[in-house]
Amino acid sequence: MSLSFDLYVERRSWLHRLDARVKLLFVALATGLLLAMSNLWVMLAALAGAHAVILSARIPRSRIRWVWQMMLPITVLIPLLWVVFYPGEGRALFSFWLLRITPLSIVQGLAVALRIDALAFCFFIWLFSTDQATLVRSLVRLGLPYEWGLVVAIAFRYLPTFYGVFGMIAEAQQARALDLSQGGPIRRARAYLPVLVAMIITALRTTEHLSQALEARAFRPGARRTSLKDLHARPVDLAVGAGLLIGAALLFWLRFRFGIGALAL
Repeated sequence: MSLSFDLYVERRSWLHRLDARVKLLFVALATGLLLAMSNLWVMLAALAGAHAVILSARIPRSRIRWVWQMMLPITVLIPLLWVVFYPGEGRALFSFWLLRITPLSIVQGLAVALRIDALAFCFFIWLFSTDQATLVRSLVRLGLPYEWGLVVAIAFRYLPTFYGVFGMIAEAQQARALDLSQGGPIRRARAYLPVLVAMIITALRTTEHLSQALEARAFRPGARRTSLKDLHARPVDLAVGAGLLIGAALLFWLRFRFGIGALAL
């Protein structure tokens, strides 16, 4: 991953033109719905819908693969741990000592893993289609102090960068005969010390450069900030926001009135 990697993907699509506050509303409503429901098919439908939205915005498939590469360890680990600690009821497919695997535990583990994947993709819909400046302005317009919004934007911008830097440093150290794969957990953790030292130095340098850049742009906490391009909600933005609220209210009513989506399968 290159050092210039950014979450935002510049495109001319309906999703990019949508007001950032409406996209943030979508993230909040989707998070609430996904946490309220436990059905495996609902999670699969949410994942399919998130992929459809991302592809409709002409975001490269390489970004989707990148998200799945990050989420794959969690997606695999959660079902494995779930069947061990939450065996569930019903006929056991496999039983040995304290381990008891049932169809219900498998389905529940998969549902939880896919829920986390769906939550991640909902957030990436927002981040892939919203540039850093618009993201800060939307948070500030919603009442968040400008300094806090800037911190959030910088975190979103530099976390992928540091992830790429970590991989580059590890590969460079391995090219210099550093072995990161042999021995037990303690020995392998100690082997990462040269990588961590280089990461700390890089982080300090980045912090210094970032502070100088902010100072050069007259950034001062507590000062009144203005924007050259302010956010203005269009009629289509208001319509989409109203549709999201009505749709979410209907789904919440079905969930808590009739229990739709409460069962794992």
